[in-house]
Amino acid sequence: MLDIEIRIKNIVDAIESKKGEDIKVYSVINKTPFYDYSIICTGSSKRNVDAIVDAVKDTMDSINSIEGQADSDWVLIDGKAILVNVFTKDARDYYELDKFYGEI
Repeated sequence: MLDIEIRIKNIVDAIESKKGEDIKVYSVINKTPFYDYSIICTGSSKRNVDAIVDAVKDTMDSINSIEGQADSDWVLIDGKAILVNVFTKDARDYYELDKFYGEI
């Protein structure tokens, strides 16, 4: 298994390769027992969200589950130590997940 920093860089690179926007990486080490990092990004459309998700899946060595891909407004990829959240702009504004991570 790759070092976590390399895994995060690979995920961010995959997001950038598909024109994902406003990429944020939040460390939650010792704040939750379920994962260590959360990555949030925005796709420009539902089609772009799907492309980002496919690119991210190709870079991850371990995936527990993927939720929300049928709707594509918010797709959550559970990669054990790393969660990846891919939003449309409207969904990201609505759920304000960045605000949540900024408070913990």
